[in-house]
Amino acid sequence: MTENSGYSKEDWQKHYEEDDLRWDLGEVSPPLRHFLESNPISKGRALVPGCGQGHEVVYLALNGFTVTAIDYTKGATQKLARNLARSRVGAEVICANFFNLGLEHKNRYNLMLEQTFFCAIHPTLRNRYVDLVSRFLKPGGFLVGVFYETGEEDGPPFNTTRDHILKHFSGPFLIEQLEKTNRSAERRQGKEWFAVLRRR
Repeated sequence: MTENSGYSKEDWQKHYEEDDLRWDLGEVSPPLRHFLESNPISKGRALVPGCGQGHEVVYLALNGFTVTAIDYTKGATQKLARNLARSRVGAEVICANFFNLGLEHKNRYNLMLEQTFFCAIHPTLRNRYVDLVSRFLKPGGFLVGVFYETGEEDGPPFNTTRDHILKHFSGPFLIEQLEKTNRSAERRQGKEWFAVLRRR
């Protein structure tokens, strides 16, 4: 994220310092867990941007993926490092701005998980997000995610509708699945679009 993303780096860091992580489910997002348990995906390299405490990062590492996790707050990456150590698994943890990642990530990943990052960035950054994801994923690689429909104008979290997903992803991605999921955590019921997008 960048400084014009609606929330500054310092704003996000303050949440970690005050242990105010109201967006954190305390577990792997249920729709993502169900998909990963039900669908065989090549256990190659996986990318998790805006990873936070990294429940998905730990889950992927425990299940044989080589994981790169990115967050630009030290509060998030420090918590993730402790969670990885507690689970006795490893991952590449990068404290950096996702939008500043370099060419070393091009065509590197066969899977990316999206969970509360797309809705955290300002909508003006969404085209850049899609461009970077399409660069980082290998051809045929998957973006699997849950997108949050708040029904509100302001954010974060910023509203994401089905039309938003189609508008931004239809070019570089084949949309293999897009539906309101009934597997959301209780407080997110009826608000999450589950998507499986394959890079062309």
